[in-house]
Amino acid sequence: MGFVGSFLDLIVLAGAGRWLLPHVQRFLEAHHQVELNYAGQSIPRGFGIVLWLLLWLQELILKLAHVSSLETNHRMYLLAATVIFLIGWTDDLIGSKAIKGFSGHYRYWLNTKTMSMGAVKAVGTLMAAAWLTVSDGSGKTPIWEMGVGILLLVLMTNTLNLLDVRPGRSLKAYVAMTFLIGVIGLFYLHLPAAEFVPILPVSIGAVCLYKLDIGGRGMLGDAGANLLGFTLGYEVMITFPWWVQVFIIAGLILLHKLAEVSSLTRMIERNRLLNWLDRLGRT
Repeated sequence: MGFVGSFLDLIVLAGAGRWLLPHVQRFLEAHHQVELNYAGQSIPRGFGIVLWLLLWLQELILKLAHVSSLETNHRMYLLAATVIFLIGWTDDLIGSKAIKGFSGHYRYWLNTKTMSMGAVKAVGTLMAAAWLTVSDGSGKTPIWEMGVGILLLVLMTNTLNLLDVRPGRSLKAYVAMTFLIGVIGLFYLHLPAAEFVPILPVSIGAVCLYKLDIGGRGMLGDAGANLLGFTLGYEVMITFPWWVQVFIIAGLILLHKLAEVSSLTRMIERNRLLNWLDRLGRT
């Protein structure tokens, strides 16, 4: 896809994202998909559907443009991302917010002999990550290197979900990291721009949703936060070699460990710089 094609693609996705916002909001409210936020306000939940719809709009654009060179790579990510969205959406519909952390889901299983929706989501994420990583390989990738990619995708998916407890927090992390990865990949590692075409819809959707989310007028939901995390993990996987991914995985494991024993929000509030960044733009 050339520069002109990419620019027109961006305009179409951005316009569609803006157009979808009020329609998705009416849909969520009409079907009683509302939830109390951290401030006790009842707002629509599930705006992650905008990200998913833009993914499929991108597929339609590529089909109409007959871009065959991107088809295989794009379709593998698209199908895996759709699985992530659907299990996140299901968790939004029937999952329990009272069960938190790995230990919480494990205790729930011990007490009820039934998997929580969070555990089902973890298994589904693992399967989607494994399918994408194995399918995306050239056939010569060592199995342990594939394992690194799978672990990265699973941890990053859950990390953005952990952050999504305050307005704008997950979107800020996604946009900042996507920008950084894009600059490194395009200008320092000299990767072809086509590598990043599959993640363009989610990135455009994140920008479209930012004002609504940080203003406390709507929630991404697990469907949106998980899709952001999975996409960010995929960006890292296609940009950096395995040894860089290992360092990132170590940081994500540490973050999960801290979240298990404490509160990420309290840790952010105790750090002046992180607290300022977290509150920036929030109403």
